[in-house]
Amino acid sequence: MVVFKGLGWRSALPLGVLLSGGALAASSAGTADLLFGLFWVVLAAAVFGAVASKLGVPAVVGQVLAGILIGPSVLRLVRPDDFLLSLAELGAVFLLFMVGLETRFRDLLSVGKEALLVAVLGIAFPLALGFGFGLWQDQGNVSALFVGTALVATSVGITAKVLQEMGVLDARFAQVILGAAVIDDILGLTLLAVVSGLGAGESMSAAQVALILGLSVGFVALVLAVGIPLVRRFQPRLRNLSLSRMFNVAIVVGLGVAALSTVAGLAPIIGAFLAGMVLAEVKDEVEFESKVHALESFLAPVFFVVVGLQLDLGVLGDPVVIVAGLILTVLAVIGKVAGGLIGARSMGRRQSLLVGVGMVPRGEVGLIVASLGLAAGVIGKQVYAEVLLMVLLTTVLAPLVLRALAPRPERDAPAA
Repeated sequence: MVVFKGLGWRSALPLGVLLSGGALAASSAGTADLLFGLFWVVLAAAVFGAVASKLGVPAVVGQVLAGILIGPSVLRLVRPDDFLLSLAELGAVFLLFMVGLETRFRDLLSVGKEALLVAVLGIAFPLALGFGFGLWQDQGNVSALFVGTALVATSVGITAKVLQEMGVLDARFAQVILGAAVIDDILGLTLLAVVSGLGAGESMSAAQVALILGLSVGFVALVLAVGIPLVRRFQPRLRNLSLSRMFNVAIVVGLGVAALSTVAGLAPIIGAFLAGMVLAEVKDEVEFESKVHALESFLAPVFFVVVGLQLDLGVLGDPVVIVAGLILTVLAVIGKVAGGLIGARSMGRRQSLLVGVGMVPRGEVGLIVASLGLAAGVIGKQVYAEVLLMVLLTTVLAPLVLRALAPRPERDAPAA
């Protein structure tokens, strides 16, 4: 028993009650921090997204800048804790799920050749340029490979959101970008696994690399080969479900395939995109897309703000870092744009340029690669800062250029 005296009153409370009350207070404080952090993120996303749209700038640019402003670099209102990082990843999952719902598999098949060439060249060129840049800076082979791998990365979520905002997801160049992004993710993550192994001092045989690649490709093929016929077979039953129940089915499918994609070594956003494409086969007959869109409209902006939260501007104070980062940015843009211009040249110069620009943003994917290299001690803080500047510039500038170059839906329609 614990006794308190003071202020003219006397109270006796069991010690267990006091301890549980202390734990409850601590829990409440943690919940308050969590909610305030989410409040600032959602508020900043709404305000800066709206202002950016009003100025004719893609909302995602405003949201990334909002994250930088409220994050550790400037106002320090929010830090990218585990909760926000997890919520941001969920936002990316539902963004790509929604993009998948607006994409027909047969449309991607029609641009398969261009998408494959764009993806392969969009990996080969940046990897070679980044590796050469690292050697020019007198880095070791493995460190230079990490820089090249950071240049290989493509944040399809950023480009997909800009295309979605503009209403051009059904345009041919957009289909090439999405198809190339799936292939890019498969090849890029295989490359990251190999380079990470080298950074840890491990040797990786050709058979192991082939196994990683085979699992990724096999997963994509399996989802599409099994999922599309299956959803068509159950279409009559799905049509009889209420909106709420069909929405639940869609969410289960999206999250399930996203989770399974991680088992295959792919990013969960690729699984979500595939799940969306599977369900796109029945969306015209079964209503659920509006509810998915409402959920995505809340979660996706969180993802873009958190990308900004993770950008530490404090490491960019060295003029040497800024100059090297700008050079690296130019190389990053050249690598992807060249991949688009050559890989999609059959579509014409303007369309192929759009494809290349659409592959430029590095976003959170570039951050992940750089963070892995820094944590493993393969790259130093200066190189990390240079990659960080490249990620920031490609993430912010590419959507602006894409919006300026991309045709409006009515101009993109074929002539009668």
